[in-house]
Amino acid sequence: MNLFRLKPALLACCAGLSLMAANPVLAGDVDSTRLLELMVAKGLVTREEADGLIAEASSRPAALPPVPAGGVADGVQTIPYIPQVVRDQLKQELRTELGAQAQAEGWSAPGQTPDWTRRITLSGDVRVRGEGLFMDKANSDIFEDFGAINAGGGQNINDRTPGYIAPPYLNTLEDRQRARIRARLGVNVQIDDWISAELRIATGNDSSPVSTNQTLGGNGEFGKYALWLDRAAIHLTPVEDVSLSFGRFANPFWTSELLFDEDLNFDGVAVSASHGFGETLKVFGTAGAFPIFNTSLNYGTRNAAVGQGRSFKSQDKYMGAVQLGFDYHPMDRLQVKAAAGYFYFDGVEGEVSSPCYWYEQTCDTDATRPAFQQFGNTLFPIRSVIADPNDPVGSPEVQYFGLAAAYEVLNLRAQVDYALTQRTTVRFEGDFVQNLGLDNALVAARAVNNLGPMTSSTAFGTWDGGDTGWSARLSVGQMEIAQRGDWNLTFGYRYLESDAVLDAFTDSDFHIGGTNNRGWMVGGNYGLGRNTSTGFRWISAEEIADAPFSVDRLIIDLATRF
Repeated sequence: MNLFRLKPALLACCAGLSLMAANPVLAGDVDSTRLLELMVAKGLVTREEADGLIAEASSRPAALPPVPAGGVADGVQTIPYIPQVVRDQLKQELRTELGAQAQAEGWSAPGQTPDWTRRITLSGDVRVRGEGLFMDKANSDIFEDFGAINAGGGQNINDRTPGYIAPPYLNTLEDRQRARIRARLGVNVQIDDWISAELRIATGNDSSPVSTNQTLGGNGEFGKYALWLDRAAIHLTPVEDVSLSFGRFANPFWTSELLFDEDLNFDGVAVSASHGFGETLKVFGTAGAFPIFNTSLNYGTRNAAVGQGRSFKSQDKYMGAVQLGFDYHPMDRLQVKAAAGYFYFDGVEGEVSSPCYWYEQTCDTDATRPAFQQFGNTLFPIRSVIADPNDPVGSPEVQYFGLAAAYEVLNLRAQVDYALTQRTTVRFEGDFVQNLGLDNALVAARAVNNLGPMTSSTAFGTWDGGDTGWSARLSVGQMEIAQRGDWNLTFGYRYLESDAVLDAFTDSDFHIGGTNNRGWMVGGNYGLGRNTSTGFRWISAEEIADAPFSVDRLIIDLATRF
């Protein structure tokens, strides 16, 4: 409440109190002088105003003839006292008048917070995780780390070059343990009845799109951790059951981690709609367009000859997607949900460059390599390097590696829920994905990984990857842990071939993240209190194509949300 807006009313009250003080009959137990002194001390009135009020009140004639306390006038006993009911009535009238004024002027409403605070919603979560990765001792040790190669300065694949350095390899033999945290804080603001905006920040080791985990000790000696902009979006609901999202927002599609990791957010625009047919059937759909990669404004300018200007054409990448589904409740205990989606990835396939010399910093298709990748997709070298004519044998050939396949992913998903009791549910989920854009002959001709068993001491077999994946999962308990005593158990199996989906976006926990893996998972969660739970997962997975690579992973979580 703004006290300065009350100044006229307070002055009026004090004038009345001063008059009462000047008249013993009216004064009762009111100490107006003390109140005026307090107002002067608080800066509500000036010293001159207070003195003027006292002088004015003292100069006014008494409203009633002075009667000594307990005295008698004309045979009538008079008591210098104002009844409590009268004083309460005066207080209530003053409170009502001031409240009406405050509400009319919009600077306060009794019993309510300001309107803008009711339009803001805060949410967040904190998760602490213990994680162990256990490598099979029979694993091969020859898996190149193509993600590190593509994120760095490339790899010289000519091992006859003087000073040749071997490529970086993935750790496939040594167990690892680590503690991790995830912290996210979001703000949602309801701008208008049909307009809202959201912001969310989150932790993370790097800008990975599929993980906001931060490894404790990762920065060394209790170093601080970075926060990333995880979401920033504007949402519109122009008509009922239709919503549009612009910016960076949560996955708008109903998918599983077979296709998209649960932490993945989308950049772009999406529109979603649903329509009910009676009380048992609802049809829903989503469509969207999403930029995956945007070419640097100065891409290729480092390759310009001295005194010349030069740049390369854009190599932007996009995803366009559409999904249709239904949600059917044939009876109170049973719910059936299913959807079909088509996800088209434009520009993600690697392109062979124009001829470029061995000494050039950049070739014109370097940007077609993945900007982010996990593990599993089939790759091939994309630079067409012209060797040094003076030393063709020892000329370096620095390569980047692009995706060998195009990606047009069909996704079919279904879920059946059956309520055993009011709070206990059995859920079965099934997913299927297939990359309709994969050209087997083309990929087999240029692949450098996902090859079959070696046919000799120096030669690998033919390409052994694939375009298909599926998963099945059975869960029982409370699907959302919301209070103490809630629980659930889950068992599942997954089979995901090398090029069924983009390894950059799929589950980051299964195997070592990415594709080209198969295996099973068992887990469970238990509610420790309101919105607080502990849980575990044991994941056992192995390679499908290429050399042996088996990984077991134990994950133990403690999480709370608000």
